[in-house]
Amino acid sequence: MGYSKKDEGGEIRWDDYRAFVTIAQTSSIKRAAGTLHTTQSALSKRLSRLEHSLGVRLVDRGPTGASLTYQGERVFARVLAADKELTRAALDARVAESRIEGDCSILMSDGIANYWFTHFVRQFFEWYPDIALKITLDHDIGAARNQIFDIRLHYYEPVDLAQIMRPLATVHFIPFASREYLQRFGTPSSPADMAQHRFVDQSQHLVGQGAWSSWSGDEILKHTALFTNQSAFLAKCVRAGVGIALVPTYMVMAYDNLVPLNIGATFAAKLYASYHRERIGTQPVKTTLSFLRNVVFDPKTMPWFEEEYRPPEIGWHDKFSRTVDIARPKSPLAAV
Repeated sequence: MGYSKKDEGGEIRWDDYRAFVTIAQTSSIKRAAGTLHTTQSALSKRLSRLEHSLGVRLVDRGPTGASLTYQGERVFARVLAADKELTRAALDARVAESRIEGDCSILMSDGIANYWFTHFVRQFFEWYPDIALKITLDHDIGAARNQIFDIRLHYYEPVDLAQIMRPLATVHFIPFASREYLQRFGTPSSPADMAQHRFVDQSQHLVGQGAWSSWSGDEILKHTALFTNQSAFLAKCVRAGVGIALVPTYMVMAYDNLVPLNIGATFAAKLYASYHRERIGTQPVKTTLSFLRNVVFDPKTMPWFEEEYRPPEIGWHDKFSRTVDIARPKSPLAAV
């Protein structure tokens, strides 16, 4: 396929860039077409038209999906930065007329709080310095709570019918072990190999006996040496080489020495946000919920939160760093 340089003064087709960004984020023309509610043929034509106008190949198409070329990575970073700038411009225009003041209380699991939400707290306060967050960590996220919170993040459907529930993301759990543990005891290559290893587990979600039981039944439970109700303690034990545990795939961004084991042991948990209708009407709560949905748990830029399971990839670190770095520049409110 030949490419020629775009004529100066030619029309910029923003839909073509949008198609390219979606392909880059999903690593698949098929998945991108589904996201944009169009056909693969139409999306391929948009991509080809953009490549022709720029005079470079942006995407390598293959049987396993679509991957960015060197030039594609550069264009993607710039387009993503431009999209974030437009989003921030719209945000600044909305908040320039009035400051958002008040507080918002959130209940979330200690795992999400310690290993994910902390990456975005600084950004939140740069954008909304006059909102006070009151974060409560729930080590047993399925337990009943008498305290009323503005927003609850949870993996279960609330029994309070007065609450409104909205999906935030899909969290995928797979086995992880430390490099030290695998060096000592070997790396399992199949589900059958797992019976020769030691496990650590957490009672969570709706799985009363722990996460492993939902995948393998009683056999794995015989080799479970440690149970805990705290995600942070579980993760530290895995890092220390105690055993293998099912933890979220996003943990590859948290610790370099954790190795994901792609052997077919996986389960997905829907993460929800629930709130009472009268509370979501206040500006601080509405703003915080929007931040959670569009920044912290955005499956469009974070493949580990997509509904379909995606095995951890080396490129995830770059995608995560790029997403966080682009989103972090200060809002004008930070200087007020």
